[in-house]
Amino acid sequence: MTSSASPRKAPEVLQAFSRAVREFFRNNGLDSAASLSYFMVLALFPGVLALVSLLALVGASQGATEAILEILHQALNPQGHEHLGEDAQQVMDMAEQLLTGLAAETSGTSLTIFLGIAGALWSTSGYVNAFSRAMNRLYKVQEGRPQWKRRPQMLGITILIMIVMVVSFALLVTSGPVARGIGNVVGLGDQFATVLNWLKPPTMFVMALLVLALLYYFTPNVKRPFKWFSTGTISALVVLGLSVGGFSFYIANFASYSATYGAIGGVIILVVACWIINIALLMGAVVDVEFSRLSQLRKGVAADEELQYPVRDDTLFARRELSNFRDLVHAQQIRIQHGGDPLESADGSMLPQHKSHHRLIFAAGAATAAWLGMRHLIRKHEASADPAASSDQQDETAHR
Repeated sequence: MTSSASPRKAPEVLQAFSRAVREFFRNNGLDSAASLSYFMVLALFPGVLALVSLLALVGASQGATEAILEILHQALNPQGHEHLGEDAQQVMDMAEQLLTGLAAETSGTSLTIFLGIAGALWSTSGYVNAFSRAMNRLYKVQEGRPQWKRRPQMLGITILIMIVMVVSFALLVTSGPVARGIGNVVGLGDQFATVLNWLKPPTMFVMALLVLALLYYFTPNVKRPFKWFSTGTISALVVLGLSVGGFSFYIANFASYSATYGAIGGVIILVVACWIINIALLMGAVVDVEFSRLSQLRKGVAADEELQYPVRDDTLFARRELSNFRDLVHAQQIRIQHGGDPLESADGSMLPQHKSHHRLIFAAGAATAAWLGMRHLIRKHEASADPAASSDQQDETAHR
């Protein structure tokens, strides 16, 4: 029985991936990614400031800054050239200037750093709010959470993501003498540094999956099972790795943004990179939606068009309907005051009824005229067929 069922599952999985691609373009995924890129650029600098500030509290800001620049240098120089290209060097200079300036902002008392972190996190949560709206469009559900409830939730998600990133960067910069020192404390010595270096790549992969899982689970207004390792999160990382790697190769070898845009070439590269990142994130979200649909369909749930998940909150649903009704009534009052038909609905549904009524009257009149004409022709024909009756009628008329 298992062998007969397994061949049917493979086409279903392939069809889910195929439908995910179609749904991405049906929902204008490229435009949504461009919109998210705007919010990402606005949240990028406050987010990096919050990240550097949090790392400064644990004493790892300098090492994290160097690690970020090293990762960026390797991404912009995938072939290991001695010198970076003009576009890549412009991006490196912009990143180094940014990180140096943000590191200077973190100097001060703990209270100052904490207030800076709070403000930066509040600004960064704007991107999470925009991502929440994009996820609601993918799930075809309206937002029902009030602003006073949704905004703190998005801020909490932002804080969780920042904590995960701080742990990731702290793990990333823990190497060399620091790792050996920790190994000596726990009694492992140099072996701890070796094991840590082996564990870094899978740990960073798991942390990235956790960030995506938090975004995919908490941002939409639907209650769905939390999945750390899902098809959508893994697909998002695969698409992200391939697209960012391809874009880095393009920047290092073929791009000419600096020649076209001059001094803002690095900014244009940043915007395009954000757009590519958001395309990957939305593509992973669509894959998550389609595999959730496939899971419900296999259980016999009617998820052909919409997923059968309950909403998190429907508070705004009634308010939105009431607001729409008030606007409709107000528009009807204006129309009626300016000579509109009071019996005609706002969508003009009474108009076809009036037309059909007029057509019935016209048809009845035409039928009556045709019947009278036929009756007259019949009488005329009978009179011409009986001439004696016609002469008698004429004599009677003359006698009178």
